[in-house]
Amino acid sequence: MIPFSQRSKSEAREIGAKGGRNSAKARLRKKHGRELMQALLAMREPDEKVTASLEALGIDTKEMTKEVVMNMRQIEKAIKKGDTQAFKEVNRLAGYLEPEQNVGVNVTNIVVRNEAEAKKIRDIGKIG
Repeated sequence: MIPFSQRSKSEAREIGAKGGRNSAKARLRKKHGRELMQALLAMREPDEKVTASLEALGIDTKEMTKEVVMNMRQIEKAIKKGDTQAFKEVNRLAGYLEPEQNVGVNVTNIVVRNEAEAKKIRDIGKIG
């Protein structure tokens, strides 16, 4: 592996352009994947047993998509099985919980007066 510092400018530019093209292709694949998943989730649910149970709950037949069925299954898991993950996901989807975020603190972005303060902040980051 030859470092960029030892390559010619044109060679480095060519390698960078190749990486940019590959990155664009990857972004496009991900975009198409998201669009496909959204289209699949928006499809109507064909299983009549499932639609009958949703209809019994008062859900309009026009609203019975695969996404609605999946959300309903999460609610059922949370209620019937006491599944904590399902409970959290239902509440997150309903907007009651914020999406989980990393709680770590990057000390390098905090302005401190001296090394003692920096050490205290680093020690706080180690707790938990």
